[in-house]
Amino acid sequence: MRRTTFLWCCIIGILMMTGLATAQDQAILVPKTTRWTPYAVDDQADLFGKAWRFYREGFTNWAADSLRKLIDKTGFVINPHNYYIVVANFTPTETAIGMFHGDAGFNDTRLYGLTSDSLYYVFISRDDSSSSYLSAMVTRKDSYFEQVLPYFISLFPFLSQVQAVPKTENLTWVDVRKFEIPKKFKKNCDISIIVKRKFYDDHILARAIFDNTSLEQWSYGIATAVTNVNDVDYWLDGNTIVVRPKPRGDLATFGVVNYHLKPVDTKAPTLASSFHLLGGFRISRTIEPIIGAGFGIPIRLIDLHLFAGFSLEFAQELKPGYKIGQELTSNVDPFQLKLRGRLRYGLEVRFP
Repeated sequence: MRRTTFLWCCIIGILMMTGLATAQDQAILVPKTTRWTPYAVDDQADLFGKAWRFYREGFTNWAADSLRKLIDKTGFVINPHNYYIVVANFTPTETAIGMFHGDAGFNDTRLYGLTSDSLYYVFISRDDSSSSYLSAMVTRKDSYFEQVLPYFISLFPFLSQVQAVPKTENLTWVDVRKFEIPKKFKKNCDISIIVKRKFYDDHILARAIFDNTSLEQWSYGIATAVTNVNDVDYWLDGNTIVVRPKPRGDLATFGVVNYHLKPVDTKAPTLASSFHLLGGFRISRTIEPIIGAGFGIPIRLIDLHLFAGFSLEFAQELKPGYKIGQELTSNVDPFQLKLRGRLRYGLEVRFP
């Protein structure tokens, strides 16, 4: 058992060293101006004014819809698979910042991985040329799976040791810029956005932090099964050999790592109905690995999975010549390894 513990400690040490080797990096991104921008739109329907009023009244989605229609009038096509950080400079003192992506809400700040052509900046204003100063910093981070690893390890006691248009008062300018994301920031990073009218202005028009975390195939879980055996464990209490019963119906709890056949959002409240393979250890003083499979059931607020698998317990039994209650007078080991195979099934919830 000591050799097994040492082996797993080495594996975990390698994983942690790998995490240290990929420490956080930072970079300042300067998005490139796209062709034909800034666009000038004769906003006869006053979509910009409607968006401002909806935004003031708290109808953010309606405001976003008006802004989308205004962008459509420029001829620039919004790809639902891309991410557009949108800044609407309604007044000198009121600016809204949000994001367009598929059916996501305007105030949603979550991204799910980037490609070289998937992140844009859009600045909308009634001021001439829609000028703005943008500062964008990306900070590389570990995947969610890697971030949770230290907490997962602590579960186990044995391991923790411009266009010409009519000039009107409704002339609205739309500036579109495109980010080029370095490869190391594409999967997982935080994007900090600061928007000002000019570089030397003290007043910040808008600021926000966007969380870019890719979908993952790995996650953690806590699997609880009802034991169907009636075993005993042998221990040393001081120098005395003692026995501890394991009654039928006792709960067996395992910390497991899941491999999802289809990538899932591991930071979401649920992982939806995702079929996955699993493997891990029992949360116990003894070593008991488990392998199996599970299937998720979408339930509000929690992530509930059914699982079934097979575990192998590295237990102890007495060597010949020793008995329960015997006191040892010398430094000897009265135990020998006993392997117990068990069929396990029950419930699993996401960790943490």
